[in-house]
Amino acid sequence: MDRVQEKIPIDDLYAETEAAPLDFPKYTTQLLNLANQNAQGTRPRVVGQVSELVGESGAQSFEE
Repeated sequence: MDRVQEKIPIDDLYAETEAAPLDFPKYTTQLLNLANQNAQGTRPRVVGQVSELVGESGAQSFEE
C-alpha cells in the first residue's frame, strides 16, 4: 500500500483546531532543544515511530 504524504500549512492546523500558537519566553526553545539533545529524548527507541501509530489508528480525521 502506497501512502500519500501531504503537507498541511500550520495556519490551517491552527484554524481547524481553534488553537493558538504558543508564545514562549526568549531562549526557551533553544534550552528545550539542548535538553532533548543531551537526554536523547527524541530518538525512535524512546518515542517510537509516530507515523506507524497514526497508520494503525485508522483515524479519518483530526478529531478521531
